[in-house]
Amino acid sequence: MVKADLIIYNIGELIYFNEPIRKVNENNTKILNNYGIAIKEGKILDVNSSDYIKTKYESQNIIDAEKSLVTSGLIDMHTHALFAGSREDELYKKLTGISYSQILREGGGIYKTVKYTREASFESLKNRLDKVLNYALINGTTTIEIKSGYGLDLENEIKMLNVINTIKEKYDVIPTLLAHVIPKEFDENDYIDYFINKIMPEVAKLRLAKYIDVFCDENAFTLDQTRRIFNQALKLGFRLRLHADQIKYIGCSKLINEYPIDSIDHLENCPQENLEEIARSDTVIGLLPASTISMLDNAKPKIESVKGKALFALGSDYSANSPMISMQTAIDLAIYYLHFTPIETLALSTINSAYSLRLENKGKIKIGYDADLIIWDLENINQLGYYWGYNRINKIINKGKVITVKL
Repeated sequence: MVKADLIIYNIGELIYFNEPIRKVNENNTKILNNYGIAIKEGKILDVNSSDYIKTKYESQNIIDAEKSLVTSGLIDMHTHALFAGSREDELYKKLTGISYSQILREGGGIYKTVKYTREASFESLKNRLDKVLNYALINGTTTIEIKSGYGLDLENEIKMLNVINTIKEKYDVIPTLLAHVIPKEFDENDYIDYFINKIMPEVAKLRLAKYIDVFCDENAFTLDQTRRIFNQALKLGFRLRLHADQIKYIGCSKLINEYPIDSIDHLENCPQENLEEIARSDTVIGLLPASTISMLDNAKPKIESVKGKALFALGSDYSANSPMISMQTAIDLAIYYLHFTPIETLALSTINSAYSLRLENKGKIKIGYDADLIIWDLENINQLGYYWGYNRINKIINKGKVITVKL
């Protein structure tokens, strides 16, 4: 018999996606019954019938899945998980009708968090991020994208990215350098020059980020400013992501026709014709329902006509504005608020989120892929939407290591 580090058998339903999903069908999605998985050195060694796996492999670590649902680990493709301070007072402002844009113009919002984050030490930020990521992990998030953007100046953006990269020793994170807003102490044009000529080259030299992201919107970065940042990003070897059309449409989503943008996120105010253009491309639309709801302005991406055509992915958008880190909650909201089916939301949270981040070894239960798996306290995929609002996980396999959630 072949030695494995871990064997999982007696899986009730194993959900397999063989490619990023636009529309779930029998060619790209399989629901496999009575299956097993062998794992070695943090990778999937084999996937086959339960009897085959038990016959071919041996291990000191064997898990009986007890006919449960097994899926890939969840991938959170959009977060602002690192920051200091709190903004609970702004919830009350939004509830009384004060808009997010007005809060930002008055020096609150992002600017308030920038102040707290600049004042915070490296160790305090690291400790806080560790707690957030641990909570995300026990709720099923095995890979997470984390943006900077609450530092704004060179010293503090580097501090944030160093924290994110240090935490990579413990968690699977994808670092992103975010152009968030213009700092109050800078003239607009001077800051674009500073960001392009000081911050971006230093981050590139230190290899602290895979992506450049820009908040292209009202009271953030204009279309032309975003172009300048993207042009420099491509020269420096960064990949591109984009916050677009969240607060107001100023043309940002049209940039998919000019740049190789891996993921374009938010789009609450994106025109229908632009959504149709994105749907025909390989750019992923990042859906962030918790963030959308937290704005309390009734804006919602108008995506019904491009369902089945576009590549969608799902993120928590954990931030100081909406500190919700559970991808299970994001899945619940995608079902009940955005009207995706349970199996669609799983695709959005695994294979499509992996593609959004251009990760080639994640999001799929396949030989050679990272052994990031969830054994759910559920019998089938449809129960993922039927039972909601709480942690439905029994065990998590994170790079081959077992984490027991329910005792």
